[in-house]
Amino acid sequence: MIAITNLSKIYQIGDETVHALDHASLHVSEGEFVSIIGPSGSGKSTFLRCLNLLEMPTAGSVVFEGTDITDPHVNINKHRQRMGMVFVKPVLFSHLNIIENVMIGMMDLKGMNKENAYEKARTLLAKVGIADKAEAYPEQLSAGKKQLATIARAFSLDPEVLLLDEPTTNVDPIMKGGVETLIKDYAKLGNTVVIVSHEKELLNSVCDRIIYMKAGRIIEEGPKEKMINCPEHAEVKEFLELLLTS
Repeated sequence: MIAITNLSKIYQIGDETVHALDHASLHVSEGEFVSIIGPSGSGKSTFLRCLNLLEMPTAGSVVFEGTDITDPHVNINKHRQRMGMVFVKPVLFSHLNIIENVMIGMMDLKGMNKENAYEKARTLLAKVGIADKAEAYPEQLSAGKKQLATIARAFSLDPEVLLLDEPTTNVDPIMKGGVETLIKDYAKLGNTVVIVSHEKELLNSVCDRIIYMKAGRIIEEGPKEKMINCPEHAEVKEFLELLLTS
């Protein structure tokens, strides 16, 4: 479904050249749940953002269902409608209340009427535990509740692929379970998920494959069971042992 080949991203910060991604290649099959893990600063978020060109790679290609979306002639907005994304930090329209933030994509991109969009938005906000905040504005919410609203918005468009960047980082532990259930239910329907996350519940339940990144490179990847039980690299083994026993 997604073929990433030799993806590189280079930043020039003053006199320093930073290789955020260094020839990273990966294939994601339709219906796969792929978890990207690794130490801080390893390029995980940059890699995810390059998959729908929110970051433009310096080199390499991203082919989504046969179309190289790095081609400047491609209508990237058309493809983004099929790839929902949740960022580490919530991004909402400040002039709209929470339910309007969730509704807007359904009406503008999917052509849904206001009544149906409202009902679906209410249902999603209830699933993530903030139905009582539907009429509130983003500035009135905590960072965690804003994140829950962005998660509801991402699911509202029924995307074929979900790109999730640490979606539960700022979420209250009490509400985290609802988000994880929503993600698991989405995956069980045969949808494709690529997630940057160190949540044990998601790794243990619906994850199919684990990708370990370091210094902008994919060091090792494989089926979940293999990566957990017999990884090839000692650092991967140590990382996963600490992650799954903490």
